[in-house]
Formats: sequence, C-alpha cells, structure tokens
Amino acid sequence: MKYDSLNPPAVELNGDVSYVTQQSWIINATVKDNIIFGNEYNEKKYQDTIKYSCLQSDLDILINKDQTEIGEKGVNLSGGQKARVSLARALYKNSDIYLLDDPLSAVDPKVAKSLYKNAIEGALKGKTIILVTHQVDYVKNCENIIVIEKGKVLGSGTLEELKA
Repeated sequence: MKYDSLNPPAVELNGDVSYVTQQSWIINATVKDNIIFGNEYNEKKYQDTIKYSCLQSDLDILINKDQTEIGEKGVNLSGGQKARVSLARALYKNSDIYLLDDPLSAVDPKVAKSLYKNAIEGALKGKTIILVTHQVDYVKNCENIIVIEKGKVLGSGTLEELKA
C-alpha cells in the first residue's frame, strides 16, 4: 500500500479503544485499582492480566502486594513498573482496539520480549493493535508497518516489502 499524503486514508474506529501512553498514566490508588480502573472485578481475568503484563514478581516484593498504594504519578514505582501497570490496565479492559505507544521501551530486553510474546502476540491475539516502536525486532510479524521519520511517512507495507 502506497501512502499518498494528498489523499490520506480515512480512519474509522468501531469498538472500544485502550491507549497505553509512552509516559505512563498512574492514579494515586492501589496497584489493583490502577489495573481494574473502575471495571467489574474478575479474579481469573485479573490474575491472567498480572501474568501477561509480567507484574507478579513486582507484586511479590511490594509490602502490601497489589493493595500497595501507588503515590502521586507513580512516584514509588520504576518506569518499567509504571509501563507494565498501564499495559495491565489496557489488557484488563479487554478492548477491541489497542493503541500502544512504545510500551516496551521502559523495560529491560528480557521483559520486553516476554511482554511482546505474552501480552501483544498472546492476550491481544485477534485484536486490532497499533504499536509504535523503535525496536525493529518486534515488527516482523506485523500485517502492516508504517515508517515515519520527522513526521513524514516514508513507506508502508510488510517488513519484506519495506526491506525491498
């Protein structure tokens, strides 16, 4: 698919949307409240979400586990923990469409690989995902890649098409 800047394609969203920002958005509440975020609680769904977002080891070391209060703007969490809580919130919501703004950049490579495999390719399988990333390793299985530099679209297609 060639991108024509004079006649850009229209975008129509049909369904619920979850957005995971690059700068994690955290409320002053418990870890659990940040993940459930007002949705109906389901124990299995919650435990799956914790697993897919690689949060279990973090919860194990927090003094009150998932009942630990997160300070203003997540002050008592690392950048990677905040990113995973934000991703967990999106996973728990179970939307139709996911806008993921570089959710793997704040975590170490091992965790990023696990998040990609378990959350993005696993839990979100069959969902519409728009993933913004600088990490080329994670785009090889994407149906369509759009390369943007300095706000301009340089090309789009599969990885093989773009390499050619």
